[in-house]
Amino acid sequence: MFTPIVPLGGLLGWQFLQRTQESQQEALANSVSVERDMAEFEERISSVKSADDLVNDFRLLRIALGAFGLSEDIGNKYFIKKVLEEGTEDPEALSNRLSDTRYQGLAEAFGFGDYATPNNAFGAIEAQIRAGTDTLPANRRAAAGDRAIELVEKLDELTGLIADEEMDAEARGSRESDLRGEVDEIWADVMGNPRQREAMLSTFEVAEGFGALNHSTQVEVLRQKVVGIFGDRPAEQMTGFVDRIKQAYTTRQFEEAVGEQAQELRLALNLDRELPGLAADTEVENDTAWLRVMGSSPMRAVFDSAFGLPEAFAALDLDRQLVVYKDRARAIFGSDKVSQFTDPEAREELIRLYLVRTELNGQASNTGGTSAALTILSGVNSSSLFNTLLG
Repeated sequence: MFTPIVPLGGLLGWQFLQRTQESQQEALANSVSVERDMAEFEERISSVKSADDLVNDFRLLRIALGAFGLSEDIGNKYFIKKVLEEGTEDPEALSNRLSDTRYQGLAEAFGFGDYATPNNAFGAIEAQIRAGTDTLPANRRAAAGDRAIELVEKLDELTGLIADEEMDAEARGSRESDLRGEVDEIWADVMGNPRQREAMLSTFEVAEGFGALNHSTQVEVLRQKVVGIFGDRPAEQMTGFVDRIKQAYTTRQFEEAVGEQAQELRLALNLDRELPGLAADTEVENDTAWLRVMGSSPMRAVFDSAFGLPEAFAALDLDRQLVVYKDRARAIFGSDKVSQFTDPEAREELIRLYLVRTELNGQASNTGGTSAALTILSGVNSSSLFNTLLG
């Protein structure tokens, strides 16, 4: 079993992790247990057709939940099934009504409730397309398969361009002409090979009589078939599903392993990973972004502690909590905008403030008391941070 090197907690532990996280996480990814889990996941996940299939397969469900930090829900099969089945497209879907956005991430990743073809099935689709290269010399198969995948992606891009009503008509017409030219060039390479052509038509369930159509109609038919599978999802999702889950799984497993030794460092790692995406979402209003922060238990733990808020604070009316959060953020960081935390320096200041408070409160793991925190921070030019500590 992988055990990360965490010699101490608090600020010194955080600095050590920053220097060693990449190499330690790589070691975890290459460990026997994780490689075995990922091999099985890659082999079998594309055959999962529904949320019911997933929740009834303990090993696959364990990995799926672990990738989103939801390992504790492994026994809540009915609840997880509901989250997956209702998807994320409907505003009233269960995942959208939960304050914890990890469930929304899980439902969105698999897409069971929103699409006839779930995202995890794309691995099988890609494999079927690449099977059309089996008559080619071994050294040409990968490139030929990539070319076939590129054709699918170009047809998907063409669909998005046609639907883009905001783009200038002249610019759209010019781009469409160029894109159709690219499609025609790739088409000749892929569909000109009888075996690859057969694989493409079989994958997208194109009806008999396709060959009797003229070229432009064939392109349109296949484009529509691609739309039927992907819907409004980018075709790039056809590749990389397993890699995305593997990355998320190993990241979360590393954080969990760190947390077994120093919970405050696990929370700091989680915040440094989760907060940038939330802060960068320009479609979300600032108040909504703060509510999402407060709805994430791990992130909230960091902010509550950094802001010096007592445990009883969470019992206040949510509107009052929001006001206090914004006031504290403005006082400490000079702004009440969540978007400021797209800046790594702002996140680092937040994390350091959080870790200082955990040490001062005697909550840090394996530290030498408050002196380590104060020694490290003594050279930091951050008067607002010290004013908060002393206020």
